[in-house]
Amino acid sequence: MATEQIPHSGSGLETEFSQFDLLLAAIPLALLAGIVSTIFLSVPPFVGITLGGALGGTLVGYSMYAIARIQSTPTESPLGGRTGRIE
Repeated sequence: MATEQIPHSGSGLETEFSQFDLLLAAIPLALLAGIVSTIFLSVPPFVGITLGGALGGTLVGYSMYAIARIQSTPTESPLGGRTGRIE
């Protein structure tokens, strides 16, 4: 897990989680929410598991495209310096 440890006065080290750490925790929670919804909403299990999996997949897509793009610097190309032209 990528954590950043910041010295804190008196109480040792304070741990700060990044957006990606929180997102990694949210993916299985989305699947678990789908499974739990089958118990409380009386829907078939495949519906709850499918919806939870779709929500987890959406979180993965969001992390790959939106958060990664937001965290890149404006001068950085998403292609890693390649312009897409054949030279």
